[in-house]
Amino acid sequence: MNDQFKTLLPKTYFSFLGRFSTLTEVQKNTIPEILQNKDVLVISPSASGKTEAVVAPMVEQALTEGRTGLKILYISPTRALVNDLYRRLVEPINCLELSIERKTGDHPKISEKALPYILLTTPESFDSLLCRHPKIFLDLRGVILDELHLLHGTPRGDQLRILLERLRRILDGRQIIYAALSATIDDFKIADYYFPDPKKISIICVPEKRIIDYKLIPAQQGFITQLINEFIAKGFRKILWFFNARSLAEEFLLKLKKIAPPYPVLIHHSSLSKKERESIEQFMNTSPKAILCATSTLELGIDIGDIDCVVQYRPPPNISSLLQRIGRGNRRNQERLYSIGIYTSVLDRKIFEVFFECAREGKFYTRPYYPSLAVLPQQIFSYAYQRRRVGLTAEAFNNITRNYLSDKEFAIKSKIFDFVVAKGYLKEVKRGIYFLTEKLEKKLSYGKIHSNIQEKSFGAYSVYDGESGRFLGQVFYLSERFILGGKAYEIIKVEEKEHKVFVRYLKDLLGTTKIFEGTGALGYHYQMIPLVIKKIFPNLSQAGFPYFVENNHLYLIHMFGALYSFILKQALENEGLKVLDVEGVIFVFNNRPQLDCFPVPAKETIREVIGKNIFRLEDNLGSGAFFRYLPKEVQIEEHYRTLDIDGLLDFICTQPLVKINIEDFTAYDASKFY
Repeated sequence: MNDQFKTLLPKTYFSFLGRFSTLTEVQKNTIPEILQNKDVLVISPSASGKTEAVVAPMVEQALTEGRTGLKILYISPTRALVNDLYRRLVEPINCLELSIERKTGDHPKISEKALPYILLTTPESFDSLLCRHPKIFLDLRGVILDELHLLHGTPRGDQLRILLERLRRILDGRQIIYAALSATIDDFKIADYYFPDPKKISIICVPEKRIIDYKLIPAQQGFITQLINEFIAKGFRKILWFFNARSLAEEFLLKLKKIAPPYPVLIHHSSLSKKERESIEQFMNTSPKAILCATSTLELGIDIGDIDCVVQYRPPPNISSLLQRIGRGNRRNQERLYSIGIYTSVLDRKIFEVFFECAREGKFYTRPYYPSLAVLPQQIFSYAYQRRRVGLTAEAFNNITRNYLSDKEFAIKSKIFDFVVAKGYLKEVKRGIYFLTEKLEKKLSYGKIHSNIQEKSFGAYSVYDGESGRFLGQVFYLSERFILGGKAYEIIKVEEKEHKVFVRYLKDLLGTTKIFEGTGALGYHYQMIPLVIKKIFPNLSQAGFPYFVENNHLYLIHMFGALYSFILKQALENEGLKVLDVEGVIFVFNNRPQLDCFPVPAKETIREVIGKNIFRLEDNLGSGAFFRYLPKEVQIEEHYRTLDIDGLLDFICTQPLVKINIEDFTAYDASKFY
């Protein structure tokens, strides 16, 4: 079989594939497609050889057009991945006497007189190159989009969509090959958004064939020592331990060091310096054993050597993330994937079970895709900078975004364009011809005009007892009444400038002890709620939202999570219905022993709630760095679309209320439920 591919790849086989005793399935299926000039979407597990499967045939094809000029553009989501790819590809590329370079914030320079054959970059640096050096792409032969699922459905992914359209205009009809890579995509239409011709796309899907095994352990006293003993007993040498927040990773680093296990203990997250991260990655590659506490940054394909066990503290945000994490380990085991999940509540455990079952079935339940509106002002500024000598017209902007929004949404583009002109970011020098103004000079000088990476805008509110002044904790979503630390509070006063809120304690309302992260734009999709509810209440008579009544209060178990709960609660209260939300899990209706159906607020009421909380929602929804360059009505529309409110309300309307006994709820120990 390998002899066939040696014939197909006479120039590049030994450089890229010579180390493989036999080619992997994804390589066998992908290479012939690219050699036939087809665009490819490659979906295959981590460490299955996807990179070589696309780079080798692309270089083979490019060599027919010469050995000079920039031939392949490889776009990756992060600088760390770019650096990792560089280390992986530099040797085979140099063996062919070709060149490879990086263009990122860490490696900002590129010479137009000595262009590399392959350029590794990020969407932001690609944007910068299109603006400053568009001619370097004239000899391009192929584009590779790495880990596309990490970009798709974010402002950075939508920026990339428009940048690729701008690239095609520079190429002026020249045909190039496109390839997109991912380990965790279940939407085979994803490449249609980025490639020019859906009919030309060949989909290569190699499903995860290894059996997914897992073990769930409660986070009770002594569980860390229990885990370490298990690592030792099973002969695990390197352990990767994921946390959903940097603060948790730091906390457990200290706990592990205090126990002093027979392993070096390290930490890796995005707030560390580049030098520190690379040092830790190098240590993991060379050390015989270690425990590494990490955040989602290491869900990516950064090389940290062979990992024997992946531990997850509490469920990750979604199933795709779960698969990315467990795929980082078990690379020596060709038959099984193994992971340990640590749960802090009954609900955590049930979510873990649902996630693992869906992962085994290859169902990811990703949220619907809506193009980001906040990317449009960024691309107006970026394209105006690219055309700084001739000026930008509304028609030129519409051309590069013609496939981005539907014809029905054309008015949104016009509204955004007119808004940035009215705000003084563009000036009309000749009739219908616009140039950037000095107002954007600072963003230009620092390169921020090219980045949709969002900076945090508001942070949490600090909560204080209104009588004693004692600090109680922090919350992100304020409402008249809320739960914190297992107790119910009512707002007395809010100091917006200092982000302080003063409260009084309410004794007669149910409290909880844990924060439920749940659904929302960044959590699991609401379509998974029935699966979670069925897991918790297996004897439920029918699908729907369980509820029970106690002391004349109706407790409706919904599982929406903090974000959706906040919005629905505010909307219901605006319509006159008093409701208390308990940690994104339960709505409590006081003095309301009966409901015929889940109360659904009007869409316009929800838009009003969004309008009053635009910037509080901005961070959670990942709205991008240019969200505030949108007119307010478009900001509201952006949040409404991102939250998929239409889909959410349709879902709620299909779910009946199902009465249960309070015993059915307390059987799960309500104090630990959350």
